[in-house]
Amino acid sequence: MALSFAHFGPGRGPIHLDDLGCNGNEVSLLECPHIGVGNHNCRHLEDAGVDCLESLISCEDEQVRLVGGGTGAEGRVELCYNNTWGTVCDDFWDVEDARVVCRQLGLPFQFPFARSFAHYGPGQGPIYLDDLDCSGHEISLLECPHIGVGNHNCGHLEDAGVYCSTEVPPPSFVCETGQIRLVNGSNTTEGRVEVCFNNTWGTVCDDTWGR
Repeated sequence: MALSFAHFGPGRGPIHLDDLGCNGNEVSLLECPHIGVGNHNCRHLEDAGVDCLESLISCEDEQVRLVGGGTGAEGRVELCYNNTWGTVCDDFWDVEDARVVCRQLGLPFQFPFARSFAHYGPGQGPIYLDDLDCSGHEISLLECPHIGVGNHNCGHLEDAGVYCSTEVPPPSFVCETGQIRLVNGSNTTEGRVEVCFNNTWGTVCDDTWGR
C-alpha cells in the first residue's frame, strides 16, 4: 500500500525524488522515471511511505523490537503486551535498561546506548512501561522493576530507544547510492521511504505516489 502525507512522520535532510513513474518491475527506486535527483516541489509533510503487508502483525507477550533505526541494532523500543505493540517511556531510562533490551534481542550489549526524547521518532498506541530500574542482568524488560504495565505519565515524545553496540562511540553508518530503507513504521514492512544518494539518506515526495 502506498501511503502519503508523511503517514509515518516527516523526515529530515534532502528530498531526493519526486514525480516517480515506476511500473513495478524496476529493481531499484532510482531506476524509475523521475524528474532528476534533488528536483522537487515538496516539503517533508509530503514524504512518501509504504506498508508492504497491509495487515497487522501479532506478537507474543514480553517480545521486544526496535523500530525506526537505520540498522537492525538501533531504534525505538517497543514491547508486546496482550498481543499489541506499545512503547516505553524514557523516565529514568539508562544504559542498564538498554542493556536488557539488547541482550533480549540477541544483539551486542557490551556498550549499549540509551536514547531518549523519541530519538527514533514517536511511536503509536499504548505506552506500557515507565520508571524502569533494570540492573542489566534481567533476561526480559518486564522483569525489571517498574510502576506497573500501562502506568505512566508520558507522551510518545518521550519514547525510549536503544543503540546496541560493541564499540565506543558507536560507528557512523553510511549508505550506498540506491539503497532503500523504511523508517518509523510499526514493523519492518512499512514506513517512510528513504533513499540513499551520495552517502546521504533523503526522502521521496508523494506527488504521483501510487501502488
